[in-house]
Amino acid sequence: MRKILITGFMHSGTTMLMQLIRNHPDVGWVDDETGYIEFDKSKKWIVEMASKKVPDLKNLAWGEKIPWETRKEDFHAKRPIRFSRKWLKTFGKDARVLHIIRHPIDSSRSGSWKKDPEQTLNFALSSLPKYIEFINQDKRCATIKYEELVTEPRKKIKSILEFLNLRSDTKIIKRIINSKLKFGKINPERAYAYRKNPPEYKVDYEKIIQGVKKLL
Repeated sequence: MRKILITGFMHSGTTMLMQLIRNHPDVGWVDDETGYIEFDKSKKWIVEMASKKVPDLKNLAWGEKIPWETRKEDFHAKRPIRFSRKWLKTFGKDARVLHIIRHPIDSSRSGSWKKDPEQTLNFALSSLPKYIEFINQDKRCATIKYEELVTEPRKKIKSILEFLNLRSDTKIIKRIINSKLKFGKINPERAYAYRKNPPEYKVDYEKIIQGVKKLL
């Protein structure tokens, strides 16, 4: 079964995506920032850690969610590229990396980042193109656009499940969409929230998106 790594810049929808995938009946668990793959541990150690959460490692998919932020090593995506590369190497053909991308202004304004949105925006703009360049090189990696996920959830969840080789029938998709999430139901109004209060600076988000080769 698939070993799923969910990643993206902080406040880009990684938690929402993790919770949606967790609610698939063939997914045993997706852990939240446990460091399975970041620490210098063997595959055996990682699998043992997963076995504490997943009742059936053989027949259920599982994984981890690791966002990145404004650490020094996150600049130019050095850290996310490192742990993603390790995930792909560790799990081989079963590995999948799901990268979620959100308009950098919205992610930089969200949550605790409100204290210094311009610095956060600089980190996002330095890391996203570099990370996209990395994942474009591997067919086991794909990107989800946050704005499309919240406005077209049925269509996007179906494409995500197909990429993960998980069942994607109407009943399962409905169950996932109606599942209880940490921040409530999927809310289409969160797409391009910055437009209600535009900043002085501009970001060419579409140019960033155009660099993605595999957009689900």
